[in-house]
Amino acid sequence: MTKKALMWLVLIGLLVCPAAMAQTDDKPTIAWLKWGDSRNVALAEKAILDMLEVYGFINPEERALLDDEHSIEGERVNIIYGDSLFDRLEANVLIEEALDKDADIFITFTTQMTQIVYYSIREFVDPPKLIFTVTSGPYITGVAESSCVKPDFVIGTVPVTDYRDIVPLLRMQNPDMQAAGAIWSPQQRASEVGVSRIKAIAQSLDPPLTIVDETITVTPDLYQAVQNLADQGAEAIIIPIFTFQGFSLLLSLTYDYGLPVVFSAPQNAYRGGTIGGGFFGLYKQGVIAGNMLVGHLNGDYDIATTSIYESNDFAYAVNLDAADLQGVDIPQAMLDGAAYVVSNGETEQGVTLQWPELEIALPDMPLEERRAADLAFLAGLECTPEMIAEQQAALNAAP
Repeated sequence: MTKKALMWLVLIGLLVCPAAMAQTDDKPTIAWLKWGDSRNVALAEKAILDMLEVYGFINPEERALLDDEHSIEGERVNIIYGDSLFDRLEANVLIEEALDKDADIFITFTTQMTQIVYYSIREFVDPPKLIFTVTSGPYITGVAESSCVKPDFVIGTVPVTDYRDIVPLLRMQNPDMQAAGAIWSPQQRASEVGVSRIKAIAQSLDPPLTIVDETITVTPDLYQAVQNLADQGAEAIIIPIFTFQGFSLLLSLTYDYGLPVVFSAPQNAYRGGTIGGGFFGLYKQGVIAGNMLVGHLNGDYDIATTSIYESNDFAYAVNLDAADLQGVDIPQAMLDGAAYVVSNGETEQGVTLQWPELEIALPDMPLEERRAADLAFLAGLECTPEMIAEQQAALNAAP
């Protein structure tokens, strides 16, 4: 072989090898994106990581890095970890970075991040898959129309919040209450819809309960909002589904004004809310989203023909420490019906501040048995043509 021929072979090898290497590195890349940190999101995160670990997609060392919110280039999957810290511009940056790294799947937490990711990828010819969880508003934000009428690349879990269960908690705490205040953000559609429903339900009570409301866009707005509500005669504050940074500030203001605060999530009672009522089962939602992710990674089902999972598991919790700071009483009947009660920073039910739910671990079972159960669950979510037609007809008939 001449030197010239050998040189050509070397050059060809240099050109071909990187491409070949890229083709053999077929590990899926997952973009793990959340709008901001919260105990509610943390429950679902833990569940998905539990599922990935029990199925062998991540090892204990990789799990430790993910628990500390680090990205990994793992043995079986790559995970790009991102937290937008409640900032829309940062969310856009995280999405662009994930797309630059050829993310195959987006795992999103909360309605805000799910909506931003969806509108960033929906026009793609072959978009990455989108699996969402802790997302109460995929329908009102246009991510999907219904559980089966949806884009082929979208699936997820929806914790259904029924304000018909939450609003009466105001009168359960104070049967003589005449007016309550609500706080929401025009930047978050779910909170806007929530306040509208709260008002309608409050008016249907006997006697009707007046709801006055204030909007906020940034955390300092809370000072004026709470003062305005107090000046308008609010005897309590109710917060719809709403992700915001000023949680501690809001609580301190309710202490100053002596106003109990009802959040639309039981988990927030452990964070300092007087009462938290709403969907109770965010770890379970994460397990189901994890099942959807694992099933997709294994090629076990088709996202396009599988429905979004919805559940409505209501419970409420009470924080007596917060009530003491606000100078309000909690009736014994309300305490008796609570899923858990916080007193002196603890609960008798075993719920903790870090994991504010009762069930926070996968059931212990052989992997074969778990896989059979998980596959059966996914099969039960199939969208049949009849289901799709029925849901589409209902959508067409809606005003």
